[in-house]
Amino acid sequence: MPVLISVLRPVAVVLLVFGLSGCTAVDQPGSAASPAADAVALTGVEGSDRGNGRPQVSFDGLMVRRRVVVAISPNATADLVALRGQLDQAADSLRLRLSDIAPTVLDAEVLEQLAPELIIALPEGGTVSDAGKILDLISSSDGAFRGGVQLHVGSVLVHDLRFAVLTRDPGALQESIDREGILSDALGNYRMTARTNELRIDYTGPLLSDDLIQSVRAGIARPADAEPDEVSVSPRSAAGLGVDMKMEPAPGEQTAPTPHNQPAH
Repeated sequence: MPVLISVLRPVAVVLLVFGLSGCTAVDQPGSAASPAADAVALTGVEGSDRGNGRPQVSFDGLMVRRRVVVAISPNATADLVALRGQLDQAADSLRLRLSDIAPTVLDAEVLEQLAPELIIALPEGGTVSDAGKILDLISSSDGAFRGGVQLHVGSVLVHDLRFAVLTRDPGALQESIDREGILSDALGNYRMTARTNELRIDYTGPLLSDDLIQSVRAGIARPADAEPDEVSVSPRSAAGLGVDMKMEPAPGEQTAPTPHNQPAH
């Protein structure tokens, strides 16, 4: 069962643990340990929809990454804008950069119970321990959690993709895609980069089904006067560790929760 962390005053926050049993990262011999190894500090959460809560995903390996997220549900008196600013400031002090991420990166049961209004992701390589340090830093700030908030912190799976298509006029194609809303409906957040005779679309967010990825390729290809299979799909980065989806347990197949207390300051 998902874990909600009620924060009624700074520090002394009670955290619960889901072990990430069976969450195997694709690793190369001699590479650094996966961030998932110390993600047993808070909560392990999987992606979204296939009856068991996850889409059919064959675009995996380096195209799927583990990211640590913090989901926050405040009460009526909490100041979300101030809280986000404090999160960014605390992360900056640890040389980490936070980014917004779509709510559907969380398990459906977590979304139903928590109904978060703010979800942020740590950068790749950021750990649950790093998230705890960020929360420690802001928990000592005046008014950060005034009135109480509920938190969910855990490791999730995200797609980290680059779509690319050759085109004589990348700028015009970018404008066409923006105008038609082809990608905003399917992907939500993404970034387009016009290069010489090529347009790249980078996406980091909730796992996409194979069917949706094919639909995105078709949506990019149409205004580019290309065929869908001419739109390449690759990892956004060749660095780091990917995930073999065949090795992933189904959502909900984690171990029972174990209590873990943050030290009070």
